[in-house]
Amino acid sequence: MTLYLLDTNAWIAYLKGHPRVVERAWREPRLAISAVSLGELSYGARKSAKVEANLRRVERLASLVRVLPIDERVAEAYGWLRLDLERAGRLLGANDLWIAATAKAHDLVLVSADQAFRQVPGLRLEDWTV
Repeated sequence: MTLYLLDTNAWIAYLKGHPRVVERAWREPRLAISAVSLGELSYGARKSAKVEANLRRVERLASLVRVLPIDERVAEAYGWLRLDLERAGRLLGANDLWIAATAKAHDLVLVSADQAFRQVPGLRLEDWTV
């Protein structure tokens, strides 16, 4: 059974009630979030107008899905991925590199609307917003 790693923008779409993302998330029993995306969601909640309510939503989300840490396997994938992209003259933001490395290290499907991930060789990618 496939495990899906939802990128930060996919989780934001879910939390905002995007119909396609919510429907697909409910159909897929195996969802994960990277520690990096969790940090980005925490940051977004802390700078929002409804800090406490949004922090509770992020905490609840983290309690319901698998949170994938940056471990040795992810760090190794990050090193190779960054080198490969650099050699190819491609750029990816630092957090996106960690998220892509997490997906590759665990052989997951990354769910994201961010087209920048398309430049990552061998990354299985789906956009649930379309």
